[in-house]
Amino acid sequence: MLARRGVRHVVATDLDSRAVECARANVDRLGLSGRVEVVTADLFPEGRAPLVVCNPPWVPAKAFSPLDHAVYDPDGRMLRGFLGGLAEHLEPAGEGWLILSDLAEQLGLRSRSELLEAFAGAGLRVAGRMDVTPRHRRAGDQDDPLHAARAAEVTSLWRLTR
Repeated sequence: MLARRGVRHVVATDLDSRAVECARANVDRLGLSGRVEVVTADLFPEGRAPLVVCNPPWVPAKAFSPLDHAVYDPDGRMLRGFLGGLAEHLEPAGEGWLILSDLAEQLGLRSRSELLEAFAGAGLRVAGRMDVTPRHRRAGDQDDPLHAARAAEVTSLWRLTR
């Protein structure tokens, strides 16, 4: 999406070989191979960038299957890793964009104060935040056992700076 919106060079990272393979296939299919580089890496590629974007799994709990890794982040490892390494990977006036659902907060697995303390502990400050509420079918499906949480869920784009 960033490349299609005008970002000239995007470096996408993942540790899972299937995710990397899928991302490369999508980049080729969309004709973005000259603008998007897909790298096998744990969160950050080498160097600094003016913009670093992360959409980690939202629930700090154990994943049991490969599909679970899209939703579950054991002990918040990816979120903590992103926050802990962001400052050293940002250019001086750069921003880190963290896209994160408050579902973990809704389920009592992480509090908002813990998230804000994690930002501060990593030497980051919140430059802004944009929130959206869900529009997908499950948010309106009252037969879904997670209906109440999904209907109340807010996904935020946190703009973080050093």
